[in-house]
Amino acid sequence: METVITTPSFDLQQFEAVFKAHYSMLFRYVKSIVKDDDHAKDILSDMFLNLWLQKDKLQIQNIKAYLFRSARNGALKSLNFSPSDSLSEEYWDIKEDAFNPFERIVAKESIKIVQALINKLPAARKEIIQLRLCGFKNHEIAKTLDITEKKVEYNMREAIEQLGYYMHNGNYDKATIASGLLLINIFFTFI
Repeated sequence: METVITTPSFDLQQFEAVFKAHYSMLFRYVKSIVKDDDHAKDILSDMFLNLWLQKDKLQIQNIKAYLFRSARNGALKSLNFSPSDSLSEEYWDIKEDAFNPFERIVAKESIKIVQALINKLPAARKEIIQLRLCGFKNHEIAKTLDITEKKVEYNMREAIEQLGYYMHNGNYDKATIASGLLLINIFFTFI
């Protein structure tokens, strides 16, 4: 259920609910761009402060898309360039108790392989795939990136074709790729 923020009803309780519901996913997303915990926290602090200060002026229909677009813009503005090519190892931190040691190694390697394949994509397609893995629907990706939904669909199809080509022409085990994609999706869904 998405929260619609309108002028008279956006109070501290609603703000706190929005913060709690979205902060951890926003943090991972911003950290994937800026590569630094403290920098990511600063960007999000500024973004949420601005949201609170502007609460009387805002009319937000899709809070998730608004927050991700704001976080992305803040991160890119702070770096003064486009998103980087890889996610840090801490981004995919797999908890010690989640798997036995062997499964943990296999899980990390699966994720690294999938990330390497995603990094081969052009920047726009890579970002669309990353947002999809965050659980975004096409219309939310379109709003976040300020592009049309048709462009999202086109780039998604092209990205999937490219990833399929890379998998087919690379010497990768398809089960390893599938488990890496599944793990990435689980991380974005439950963490």
